[in-house]
Amino acid sequence: MPSFYFFRGQLGFYSNKFKTNCTAVSPVIGTILMVAISVILASVIAVFGFGFTGDFGGASPKPPTAAITVASVPETTGTIDMKIQHKNGDTLRAGDWWISIVPVGQPPVYKDSSTVFKAGDQIITTNVTDYPGATYNVTNAVVNITIGDDSSARLVAGQKYDVKMIVYPFKSMVLDTVVEVR
Repeated sequence: MPSFYFFRGQLGFYSNKFKTNCTAVSPVIGTILMVAISVILASVIAVFGFGFTGDFGGASPKPPTAAITVASVPETTGTIDMKIQHKNGDTLRAGDWWISIVPVGQPPVYKDSSTVFKAGDQIITTNVTDYPGATYNVTNAVVNITIGDDSSARLVAGQKYDVKMIVYPFKSMVLDTVVEVR
């Protein structure tokens, strides 16, 4: 008998073995796929359930806190002004803190800052922030009008002003007080 018949007979024997053993692989692969799909589905639900935080459950950034005082400066002769002083607390980043100085009873008109405001800094101002058409420069030293200045944008002796400062990204207020200038 030729030798290829011998190999064909052996190959047939082995191919039948593989066919009978292949049936046990399908349930194992099916189980592995089912577990993988369950894990993926659970992780997607967890992401949507807990939100898209960068640190997955860690603390969100907290708004800064600062001790800020406002006072009239009666020592300055011939000028009606107020001093806003950062006494202690977190540094407020440039552009994050906004200030409003308006007569009591008026809605706040916030102007954004261009410098950091840290402990020890003080702002001396003679202006309100609600003068129409004016362009303001707000720094850690002054609140002044750069374009559209007018004498009616100045503080008036004996009048009370509502002074507010917010940290805009956090929508948190770090200063909300009324001061009478003299």
